[in-house]
Amino acid sequence: MRTLLIAIAVVAALAPAQVRAAGTPEETAHGFAQAVVAKDGAAARAVCSGQMAAAMTDAAIAQLLGGVAGQIGDIAGIGAARFDDNVAGYRRYRVPVNGAKGAADFQVVIDKDGLVAGLGMLPHVEPPTAAEARADSAATPKQIDVKVGAEGNALPGTLALPAGKGPFPAIVLVHGSGPNDRDENILGNHPFRDLAWGLAAQGIATLRYDKRSFAAKPSLIARGNALTVKDEVIDDAVAAVALLRSRPEIDPKRVYVLGHSLGGMLAPRIAKTAKADGMIIMAGATQSLPEVMVEQTQYLAALDDTVTEAEASQLSSLKAAVAALREAQRDTTKEPSTAIRGLGAPVGYFTDLEAHNAPTDAAALDIPILVLQGGRDYQVTLADFANWKKALSGRPRVCFKLHDDLDHLMRSGQGKSSPDDYAVPRRVAPVVIEDIAGFVREGCGPTAAKQP
Repeated sequence: MRTLLIAIAVVAALAPAQVRAAGTPEETAHGFAQAVVAKDGAAARAVCSGQMAAAMTDAAIAQLLGGVAGQIGDIAGIGAARFDDNVAGYRRYRVPVNGAKGAADFQVVIDKDGLVAGLGMLPHVEPPTAAEARADSAATPKQIDVKVGAEGNALPGTLALPAGKGPFPAIVLVHGSGPNDRDENILGNHPFRDLAWGLAAQGIATLRYDKRSFAAKPSLIARGNALTVKDEVIDDAVAAVALLRSRPEIDPKRVYVLGHSLGGMLAPRIAKTAKADGMIIMAGATQSLPEVMVEQTQYLAALDDTVTEAEASQLSSLKAAVAALREAQRDTTKEPSTAIRGLGAPVGYFTDLEAHNAPTDAAALDIPILVLQGGRDYQVTLADFANWKKALSGRPRVCFKLHDDLDHLMRSGQGKSSPDDYAVPRRVAPVVIEDIAGFVREGCGPTAAKQP
């Protein structure tokens, strides 16, 4: 971890571990963590899945604890386990580990059988106060469970509604890359939930749903090498727009699409197919994803001014995968190299994606468009923002909003953004919700259109 650890009081003194193989997930997570810090490998392994048990050797535990002590000093105890999030059926818990110089959090992953399937380290985050929990409860809008897509292949989703009778304007929220749940949960950050709740308070409904790669991965695997982003994202987003237009609570003539990251790159294609009434590009990617993956890996390796052997190896493997992809695209008669697997998708997926230029596609649409960008975003950068501006500037119904202090998740912060920063959950900045709400209500006024 590169983040500063904050000292807190010791919550629980070290004691001989007494782990129960059966119990609640919280009890299992806490007992496992207690066994690890007590160096009781047998007790820790007793509540692990087979693969995890094999990895949790006594030597691995000793190495882990040495690294933890290097961060927080001599370990003095652990705190209570608390639920953090649920990703693809795995429940993740934070267990505070307290040391002489500070604290960190174990991230203990519990599988569907109630066994420990993973262990990681995160910067320490204090649990919400009672007042914060009450504020969250009060801010929760009316939410309705829905299904997006055809029966038998539908995705679970949530329609968040403002108070009142409606019909309301509404926005479909389209995820970034990777398997995302409906809240776009990333290390305890929930940007889509933040947007949904904040916009409901502004009189705007939202539809968010679990991405197909999260909730129905077998349907994508079945596509094999024929898989494209249309199967993964576009078809479901178009179905979500149609669902909103069928709901009595929604104004069918005011249905918008909001795409984040990869979703922003795809938003013009989605909006065109679904005949959306407007579009919001939030940190929308514009550049070739394989090369961007290399750039991001180089950025992360250089954050601490030291490129480790492991980082250099990872970068080399990624560059080889990109080179193999480009070779396979040049010569389709050859069997693609297995190195391409490092990119996480078949050759045709990237070929289809790169056949479209998102800013150009957006320029062909005659609908209101809002482009949002954070100045601290290292994943979708100001170069991408410049590409949107080049294609769309001067159009009367297009607004640009650049906020220098925001990162890729539209959270306010300072300094260089990093994955460690994501491990400290924060809310989407209120100004982003205000930008979106103002755009939906009023379109692009003269002030908005002239933003940098």
